[in-house]
Amino acid sequence: MRKYAREIVFCRIYEYILNGECPAEPDMGLFEEKNLTDDDKKYIDEIFGGVTRHFEQISRIVEQYSKTFALERLLKTDLAALALAIYELDYTDTPSAVCVNEAVEIAKRYSSEKSAGFVNGLLAAYIKNKGE
Repeated sequence: MRKYAREIVFCRIYEYILNGECPAEPDMGLFEEKNLTDDDKKYIDEIFGGVTRHFEQISRIVEQYSKTFALERLLKTDLAALALAIYELDYTDTPSAVCVNEAVEIAKRYSSEKSAGFVNGLLAAYIKNKGE
């Protein structure tokens, strides 16, 4: 279920990026659809809250590692997937391989044909630089 919970967080982050504000209330139909556990709901709230609190910092990281595009030119779906992954990399104990894999899968599903490679490359560079 964590994969589905992560997808819900991605959708909420995407909505946040588009609207410039936190959605008032999440669509409870999303929670009921897959019978998410209380743990999954807690994860969704914590990750979404963390991303929105740290969004400026996360955006600067994305801009720094996006060599070919200014932040405003990035696809919003790519930015949402990257924001989710970077937050998890920096503020949770989720293994980096899981963060990258999930972000790439989200990009494949929700974004352009080239997005998965872009997301993978940016996150790989970020992780490599963090390790040095």
